[in-house]
Amino acid sequence: MAEIRIESATPADFDALRRLLEAEKLPTEDLDTSRLAGFLIAWRGSGIVGAVGVEPYGDIGLLRSLVVANDARYSGLGGQLVTLAERLASGLGIRVLYLLTTTAGAYFERFGYGPASRASAPTAISKTPQFSGLCPSSSTFMSKSL
Repeated sequence: MAEIRIESATPADFDALRRLLEAEKLPTEDLDTSRLAGFLIAWRGSGIVGAVGVEPYGDIGLLRSLVVANDARYSGLGGQLVTLAERLASGLGIRVLYLLTTTAGAYFERFGYGPASRASAPTAISKTPQFSGLCPSSSTFMSKSL
């Protein structure tokens, strides 16, 4: 099996990223090339097998779109992507990361994320497309201090 490499996303990666997110039923409606700066892409050969994004809003950020292709799951790639995204966020001066998930709350708890109150979400986070409509209101809202 080919080695997996993780790189910062470029505009040339946009279509492959969108296809992977759509295949895993993650939102792409707000995704465009201007939002790729905070994305990390995992490649195996010439195929994308994972991704995660960090959207900075001052000293807080949104961890978004953690995805691992079906044939790369249970390899530790998801955890590696979360760890690298947190390092990226710290390097950007982010002190707290927030996320929304419909299915992976227990997974993120393993990395130190805990439940957060949607009612007390920072304004910048509550105005994101994910918070304000792309993710259902039943999504679990979580945070982690970095």
